Amino acid sequence: MDAAVLAGMAKWPNVPAVFGWLRLDARGQWWLREERLEHAVMVEFFNRNYSRDAHGRYYVQNGPQKVYVALDKAPFVARLEESGWRTVPYTEDDRSRTVYLTPAGELYLEIGGELALVDDRDLPAISRAFPADWDGSPAKLPATVVLAGQQLPLIVIEPAALLARYGVDCCPSAR
Repeated sequence: MDAAVLAGMAKWPNVPAVFGWLRLDARGQWWLREERLEHAVMVEFFNRNYSRDAHGRYYVQNGPQKVYVALDKAPFVARLEESGWRTVPYTEDDRSRTVYLTPAGELYLEIGGELALVDDRDLPAISRAFPADWDGSPAKLPATVVLAGQQLPLIVIEPAALLARYGVDCCPSAR
């Protein structure tokens, strides 16, 4: 986190949290209420000061105040680049460990112990990793798949079970 954020937290430790203002969409875009946030400096600030609490709720630490984030799908979005995976917001470890496929065809990765939805714009390139004759049946999927140069276990799972496995709360509220 930014030094100014840490200083604000120390100076004003009991500022109430905010819910219902921020959202992270399925492509890693920040939304403030119903308006997409396009101010590059603010987006970078949000990305740097993004974290998770003990209840699986994600938030941006805005000075002394936590602003909780509603998640459209997952707390991170993974983009495939030549050098490997890049996540939005950032994670410190970009090596994937497991691939998850939902019955609806959404692809998720575990990256750095966190759950990331693969950006839908990368799916056409990634589809080459799956058998050419695959008919959509989970029974015909391989046990592993090679993505970004890594052979990874492939697990078919329902979205709710996947979020529960990682303890993710997509719709945070006050406790």
